[in-house]
Amino acid sequence: MTETELQPAPEQRPAVRREYTGYPRQFSTWRWFKPILVLVLFAVFYIAFSTVATLAGGLIAGDFAGYINGLLGGYDTFDVYSAAGAVGLLGSVAVMLPSLALAGRIVRDRPWSSYSSSMGGWRWPVFGVCLLVGLVIYGIPSVVPSLLEGPSGPVGFTLAGFVLVTVLGPLQCVAEEYCFRGLVMQSVGSWFRLPLLAIALQAAAFAALHPYNVYGVITIVFTGLAFGAAAWLTGGLEASCAMHIVNNMAAFYLTGLGYGEVGSEISVPGMLISIAVDAAALIVLLILKRKTSLFDRVQRDDIAPFEEKRRRRKERKTGAFELRQDAELVRLPETDAPAPGRDPEDADG
Repeated sequence: MTETELQPAPEQRPAVRREYTGYPRQFSTWRWFKPILVLVLFAVFYIAFSTVATLAGGLIAGDFAGYINGLLGGYDTFDVYSAAGAVGLLGSVAVMLPSLALAGRIVRDRPWSSYSSSMGGWRWPVFGVCLLVGLVIYGIPSVVPSLLEGPSGPVGFTLAGFVLVTVLGPLQCVAEEYCFRGLVMQSVGSWFRLPLLAIALQAAAFAALHPYNVYGVITIVFTGLAFGAAAWLTGGLEASCAMHIVNNMAAFYLTGLGYGEVGSEISVPGMLISIAVDAAALIVLLILKRKTSLFDRVQRDDIAPFEEKRRRRKERKTGAFELRQDAELVRLPETDAPAPGRDPEDADG
């Protein structure tokens, strides 16, 4: 019996609630440099995939130069209402998801479920409840006043654009959550073990990639803080994904149907309203956390299965090596014995 066969299976740990920002450290494969490797590979894949999405949008548009100028114009020339715009703008962000999945698959520092939550992967009940919270806090206050005022411009949607926004819009929101609240926030949290620092740094990175004016950037910083706090508070990305989806999809549908427009200039009142809405959403989540066990229910322990899978993979590799060693041992050693039928005295020449 080999040494590998004698190695005991890892002890099964009970499924307990774990802090989200530092959760990657719970896996034996975590090393300080591995998040950097994931980030580098993620950047490489993202550049490649987003380039493809942008070129695809340009091919759909036909007028490639005008299409690129529209992309470079920021939110003032924002157009996700056509098929070209939806693919080029939303699609080029949605590809963050496969980029991160591939990077994580190569580095193998932790399972994909650990990005979703520290409670055993994606939790649909949490997402469903938080989606309702998002509809009440973000959706209704945006939609109802706009409908009462009536349209302010023509419908911008094409049929293909409407369908693609409906598909790619939520994916774009989820991709940003996995990138900023997942990869960035958990990387910082696992390095410094300071959740507040992790929340703050990911919010700054999130805001840096949104081309608004000063008040708009401040607005996005607070939104990033709110989404980061929601992920930390609930132990996963379901709440921030739900709020992000409702917020963005309400804006996409309203502006695409002619109820307002998107621009890079945010006013002080608009900034204050947005901050108040984010704060209200967090208050509701705090109430849910205090009054219910929704955010404390651990689906499963995803640490033990990951470690077991890693152990078996290591055993397979070690077993293959041992088989190669055994094969070497059974080979006949080379000798200087003469060939059959040859005189031994002539062996040397």
